[in-house]
Amino acid sequence: MFVKKILGLGLATALSFGAGAAWAENVTIKYSSWLPPSHFLWTDVYVPYFAEIEKATEGRVKIEVLPKVVGNASSQYDVVRDALADMSFTVASYTPGRFPNSEIGELPLLGTDAAVMGPAYWRHFKKWIEPSGEFKEIKVLSIWMISPLQPHTKTRAIRTVEDFKGLKMRTPNPNVVMALELAGGVPILKNSTEAFEMLASGAIDGQITIPNTIPGFGQLDLLKYVTIIPGGMSNSVNMMFINNDVWAKISPEDQAAIEALSGEKLARDIGVAYMKADEEAMEIFRNAGYEIIEGDGAMLEQLSELWKPVEEGWIKRATEAGVKDPAGQLAELRAEIAKGQ
Repeated sequence: MFVKKILGLGLATALSFGAGAAWAENVTIKYSSWLPPSHFLWTDVYVPYFAEIEKATEGRVKIEVLPKVVGNASSQYDVVRDALADMSFTVASYTPGRFPNSEIGELPLLGTDAAVMGPAYWRHFKKWIEPSGEFKEIKVLSIWMISPLQPHTKTRAIRTVEDFKGLKMRTPNPNVVMALELAGGVPILKNSTEAFEMLASGAIDGQITIPNTIPGFGQLDLLKYVTIIPGGMSNSVNMMFINNDVWAKISPEDQAAIEALSGEKLARDIGVAYMKADEEAMEIFRNAGYEIIEGDGAMLEQLSELWKPVEEGWIKRATEAGVKDPAGQLAELRAEIAKGQ
């Protein structure tokens, strides 16, 4: 009996040690990046974030950036889900209609300060979107809204709502498609990495994007005008995420350390970086001779009425997709953003 007890104790200890060892082993996360290496988001936020993860986990978790992107910007969700890479970030609207709950962050005229909107959206995600299971196939480390999207053009300036008419514009998500159509423009739904060729060839007259995209993606010489609409024509929901199985290999202690650096903190850090990059972009525009048009109260009032169907359209699609109380969610998100503006 004594021998059996000793053997049993030894087996339990071995099993316990084995489970702990599985968590404690070093984990190297293979990151797939599609951003230009000089992009502010990469140099100012992501690279320091990866370094902070390694430091906080005392080197047990490291991020290894792959030499080239796996797939393309639009496929990163599937790339990580299917374990072709371990970690990446993407723009939710690059796969239109796939994440109806998250599209609430893409509606027009939501706000101006990314450092406020990003954290507000993370809190919204934790309360509404994560429990819905919309992103259950991967582990979302952080999710956020960015600077408001504005129209940038090369053929003519947009000074009034009527100036949108007939302009062919790259649009990043279905909500911008609808907003532009309501204003009389012609939307071309493409991601930001495809804009350069379309602008250079004359296939489009401009694009609806954040200001820092233009110098960040080498498009400064291809455009001439930017119009700043308070609250923006739309926004964009971005997220940093990791493969579920890879996440499970990380010890609970190291997971907690990573989450402390992610979530609302990363969303705020990114928002601050976006606001800084937008200010720098505007200075670049001025130095390059761009005409910068500030939308006035009359334009905003007209657009607020004109774009009501965009909100109504999302509420309808979200309801059909089974999203819980989309109208209430939108009112709550607007109020949360307004508290910090």
